[in-house]
Amino acid sequence: MEQWRDVLGFKGLYEVSNHGNIRSFKNKRLKKISLDKKLNRPFVNLWKENKPHIRKPHKLVLEAFASICPKGMEGCHNDGNAFNNHIDNLRWDTHKNNILDKFGHNTSNSGERCNWAKLKQFQVDAIRNDDRLQRIIAEEYGVKQSLISRIKNGVRWKHH
Repeated sequence: MEQWRDVLGFKGLYEVSNHGNIRSFKNKRLKKISLDKKLNRPFVNLWKENKPHIRKPHKLVLEAFASICPKGMEGCHNDGNAFNNHIDNLRWDTHKNNILDKFGHNTSNSGERCNWAKLKQFQVDAIRNDDRLQRIIAEEYGVKQSLISRIKNGVRWKHH
């Protein structure tokens, strides 16, 4: 059964449910959950005193149904789905464990998934096995020699 509680810092203005829904306190209309296209993460825009406040839905749920965020912790999704903001899918945990979760759920934006990646995995594999001068390899792939060096030394693309 869906339960509703006040949004921390927005008492009498907004409520959040244990299912991850957010609604206006006055008219009970659900707020639209928007998508941050750059980060591919949901957010909601809450208004207070004529000023917008951007909030992460999972954090609102955790603050209302678990606790205020403990120092050094962040909200984590147990299933790796940033859009599943049901309280049973959320927990407070360390940043390190959140990053490990992303690799475990295969939702990390490292490697090819990184928005600014200039290389594909097959190219990185070929670079690692290429014995030519790094300057020549860099020219072939249209990247800087320093990137080739970092790939070969395991500083970049180290997850593969």
